[in-house]
Amino acid sequence: MESEVRTSRRVNGRSRSITWAARGLSAVAGTVIAGVLIASPAAAADKPVPPNTTNPKPAAPAKGLGEHEKRKSQKIVRAVVESDATLVKKQSFGATSATKLGTGVYQVCFAVPINKGTYVASIGIPGNVGVPPAGEISVVGRVNTDNCLYIQTFNSAGTLTDRGFHVVAAYSKERRH
Repeated sequence: MESEVRTSRRVNGRSRSITWAARGLSAVAGTVIAGVLIASPAAAADKPVPPNTTNPKPAAPAKGLGEHEKRKSQKIVRAVVESDATLVKKQSFGATSATKLGTGVYQVCFAVPINKGTYVASIGIPGNVGVPPAGEISVVGRVNTDNCLYIQTFNSAGTLTDRGFHVVAAYSKERRH
């Protein structure tokens, strides 16, 4: 009979004795279970698991907000606009105006240049209670200005329709050092 090497550790203030064989068995069981969980989606779909491949040319690491070009810093402005183009001041930051240009067509302006930014918009209503109507939205920088956005809202059939929305612009502002 092999002699078992025992080790003890404290669990909840009590000393527990565990054999190295038990630790090894536990580690193997955990590895097997993890392997089954990882492989199970492919196995369940009766698809072969792709072989391990190596990328001959590693991709460049992504830059976080803190490393976005050393002379620039990320800034964010946002606006919540009702379907009649009322700018919801308590939920907006950096927005100076919202204007209805036609049915489902809006202009939102900010206090800073955002023309070199990224814009994201979604159909929405002010506050945190209620459900906005279904629809779609598009957003692009406004021609001949560096601080306004051109936004169109549609119903689900694709017809221009007045809808409330939320819009966020992330932009880089050059530092003056």
